[in-house]
Amino acid sequence: MKRFKTHLTALIVGALSLGATSAYAGYKDGLILVRQGKWAKAIREFTEQAETGHAQSQFSLGLIYHLGRGVPKDLKKAYELYKKSMLQDHPPALNNIGMMYLNGEYVDRNYDVAFALFSRAAADHAQSKDNMGRCFENGWGVEADPEQAINFYQLAGDEGFKLGYYHLGTLHEEGRGGAVVNVPEALHWYEVAGDNQYAQGYFRIAEIYEQGILVPRDTPKSLKWYNKAAALDYAPAIEKLALLKAQK
Repeated sequence: MKRFKTHLTALIVGALSLGATSAYAGYKDGLILVRQGKWAKAIREFTEQAETGHAQSQFSLGLIYHLGRGVPKDLKKAYELYKKSMLQDHPPALNNIGMMYLNGEYVDRNYDVAFALFSRAAADHAQSKDNMGRCFENGWGVEADPEQAINFYQLAGDEGFKLGYYHLGTLHEEGRGGAVVNVPEALHWYEVAGDNQYAQGYFRIAEIYEQGILVPRDTPKSLKWYNKAAALDYAPAIEKLALLKAQK
């Protein structure tokens, strides 16, 4: 269930919005230091800005402690920093505290609170839309509704959170949340995910054809999709192709 973005720079950059000029400049300096892997200096920069009440810096510092980048992982500190940012209605902070309630990290698991936080963030945050989809799919904090899950997953994908497209594939492949099993539709969304550089979508298509999951087994098609995933530097696909070659 746990699913936080582990590419720290991408997540932080996605949280950018203009604040006070000096705080924003310091925040940008912190981002540069993150890209360079200079965690101690980045932490100092974000801390300085966070202490002025800069929501993005509070969130970014919380994420560093949440993931343990350059410091020991500290969920209590992460939660406290996220909360300060959340109280300023910063969507990524709302989302990440929602994830903590969803997963029972530091706080007791509470699906109702998680869903409420995702709902507050979703208007301006693609990953929160994906999390709304997961809630509607699984009935977490809300009555299960596959149509709503489909809607939020597609919105998330369309707004740049590519995992939303992949989740559409799994929902249709497995009939999750009461949806009808529809493998052609699943294949479509896995391909859309791959076309948007989410290589696991191509990889799943390859597995479906290799294993004959509700479709005829088709080795040439399977190899085609493994190669497409490998072309995106997806390690499992590269390893799979090497294994298939060694078996010949």
